[in-house]
Amino acid sequence: MAKYDVTSELASVIKSTRIANNVTAKSIAEHVGKSQSYISKLEKGDIKSIEQSELISIFRFILGSEEAFQDFLNKSLSKIISSVALRYNDDEINEQFWYLNFDQVLRLIPIPEKMIDDLSEKIKDNNISIEYLCERINGNESISPEVADLDSYPYNTWFPLVEDGEIKSRSIKMKVSKSEIYDILNKDKLSTNYVTMLSIVYYIIIIIKYGHSTEISKEKYKEIMTYSIEYLNGHHFFSLEEKHYLEMSAKSEKDRNALLSEFDKDNAQTINMIINTFRVFSDIDILKTTEYLNQFKNNLDWDSGFMLRLISFNFYEIINIETEQKQQLLYEIKKLIEKYKDIPDTENQIKIYD
Repeated sequence: MAKYDVTSELASVIKSTRIANNVTAKSIAEHVGKSQSYISKLEKGDIKSIEQSELISIFRFILGSEEAFQDFLNKSLSKIISSVALRYNDDEINEQFWYLNFDQVLRLIPIPEKMIDDLSEKIKDNNISIEYLCERINGNESISPEVADLDSYPYNTWFPLVEDGEIKSRSIKMKVSKSEIYDILNKDKLSTNYVTMLSIVYYIIIIIKYGHSTEISKEKYKEIMTYSIEYLNGHHFFSLEEKHYLEMSAKSEKDRNALLSEFDKDNAQTINMIINTFRVFSDIDILKTTEYLNQFKNNLDWDSGFMLRLISFNFYEIINIETEQKQQLLYEIKKLIEKYKDIPDTENQIKIYD
């Protein structure tokens, strides 16, 4: 199992995320089976390292749902990489393996259809079977033979390559299933992590250029990796790390807008439509609308993942309903809230929303 150094950035993120979500250190300690003083030391950076599974468990417990966890991975991590504290030169990247794995292994990214169409065409034109592609990916042939004890490293987790006591670079040992590749290429799977998509593109290009040969120089592997990352960038399939670099190199607002994927644009359009609706309500009754919006903000502060799931319910499907019935529905929802307000804390520890 992977273990991460507890950097000052990681310690700060754990503490700030816990406080923002109104979760006590005591409840986290109980969740992971540790003492409260352990959590306190963790948040101060006094714990040297932490198991990957424990770190993920802590964040998932704090955030309460998979939706909130993914929202954290997309939004909060993006802010971290852009912060002054995490300047991200090459040396700093190599120290932040927790971030690297959260960004590229745990974070799910929508898969652009046009990219899948292009990859499927490449596979068809070059007679590449899913079985063979899977075999090459899982063969991990591009990992340097100088890496000692490769079997000791977990699959699908970035690990540091250390020389003379210093981290010089990083590597990852991939393992994917045929069904996962098939589901992605068949558009049955609509999102995946960065390293899975990168490995698919990387080995498709290797097979196209070099066929069955695995006698490829280190320099050629690097060239193909660079090309593969640029290919994903061209289809707006970014790691947060890569997107940060591109945003920093953008010379104009037009260049920055060009980095937006169709998913980003659709998301922004939907948010603007919602804001415009609130503005209409504000024009009609600004006091009442402000009151309701402040209550909505309080609900988001309480549990943003839960509220996101709640507003996704299909109320619009209730077509034949009178105003009196809507009032009754609101009354029943209010009574449910009052009911759950009285639940003891001991019954309200696990927060999973399906």
